[in-house]
Amino acid sequence: MIGSINKISGSKLLVGIVLSILTYWLFAQSFLNIGPKIQETFGVSPEIVNISVSLTSFVTGVFMVVAGNVSDRFGKVKMTRIALILSIIGSLMLIVSGNVVLLLLGRVVQGFSAAIIMPATISIVNDFFDGDERQKSLSFWSIGAFGGTGLSSFFAGAMATFISWQSIFILSILLSLIALFLLKNLPESKRFDKQSSRFDYVGLTIFVIMIASISFVITQGYKLGWLSSPTLILSVIFVICIYAFYKVEKVKKIPFIDLKLFKNKSFVGAVVANCLLNTGVGVIALFNMYAQAGLAFSAFQAGLLTLPYLITLLLVVRLGEKSIKRFGAKRAMVIGPIVTAAGILLFSLTFFNTSIYVVVALTGAMFFGGGTGLFATPALSTAVSTTPAEKVGVASGIFKMGSTLGGAFGIAIMTSIFTGLTQSGQSVDAAASTGFIVGVCLVIGGVFTSACLIPTRKMKQVEKEQVAEVE
Repeated sequence: MIGSINKISGSKLLVGIVLSILTYWLFAQSFLNIGPKIQETFGVSPEIVNISVSLTSFVTGVFMVVAGNVSDRFGKVKMTRIALILSIIGSLMLIVSGNVVLLLLGRVVQGFSAAIIMPATISIVNDFFDGDERQKSLSFWSIGAFGGTGLSSFFAGAMATFISWQSIFILSILLSLIALFLLKNLPESKRFDKQSSRFDYVGLTIFVIMIASISFVITQGYKLGWLSSPTLILSVIFVICIYAFYKVEKVKKIPFIDLKLFKNKSFVGAVVANCLLNTGVGVIALFNMYAQAGLAFSAFQAGLLTLPYLITLLLVVRLGEKSIKRFGAKRAMVIGPIVTAAGILLFSLTFFNTSIYVVVALTGAMFFGGGTGLFATPALSTAVSTTPAEKVGVASGIFKMGSTLGGAFGIAIMTSIFTGLTQSGQSVDAAASTGFIVGVCLVIGGVFTSACLIPTRKMKQVEKEQVAEVE
């Protein structure tokens, strides 16, 4: 709780946490917009650049739940410090030489760092803050994550253009060092379990194979072909692993993931709705493709058109937080995706001429960001507050893994629809419109998930009942 923090104020703790998560959402994610600069520096093929871009997110998604489980057992503060050191090492590997092997290894190390940081920092917030302070802290966590994502493309482009792409990661190292300093006197929040040494390595192995296979299908299936042999084989492996994981974990006394978590309707609803809302990342990717291919805008101009998304999101996040106390989480988790879907629908109106479409798109970006901001804190709060304290790390890992897989799925589906339709002879306008409408349908799925699974009662009532049920 906030009173138990020794020699560090709540505000310093929050700054340290936000700086920690920015190492992924702002800095590591900047690779999405500096591919050509990377290719020029390292003299490698576009395929290698594409691998380096996606590698960090892939590793993060695969190992996030694993890292959350380890944090629950061995200490969240300790794991956060380790993650920050890994972030520094990964950044150094990117900038100290022009060696492509170090480039790829650096991106892997950054992925491990992010996988640890996200569930560990959410757990720290849950352990050290109570009541309204916890909701406020989770809002700042969301601001760091969503704000970093929204700013990363513009930030990376500006840094790479006016200074150098390496300066991005020099700044990341400096902020990681500041975060380590701010967290240096933070006491360990973990209540150690005498049985924590009995780790479920079988469950861990099956889970990693399961998530790795589905992650590869989601991120690469549209390139290899959804009915290609590798895609089908990995899909079968995924299904087999689900069955094996259920059978193994069901009989374990200390399972890798306690399956009772999934009896918690609020937690499941938050995870699924969050996954579906995060498919909206594909909307940003598709909009950038359409703005450049269909409207003849530069990458910089396309990025400027999405800035209202970031600004509105940051303004609305605290509104979502405050709505929990007054109305409960469900209302914001239903209304938020509806507003987001309305924004995506405006993006789909590609039949307008360019000048009118720009106005419509700017309005759509505001709705898109506002809905996402309204949803962010209630969803995260629901996932954390309805989970027993000793399982918050793994629960946070599952929640954020849903974000990662949802974003990857959204990008894969929407961009493959756009590419496929344009290659089949459809106009760029029609192809983009179809992709956006698919995005609307995915986000509306989040509306129905929240409406059906999230209890209507206020969060404080839900917390007691859900925690008792899981325990």
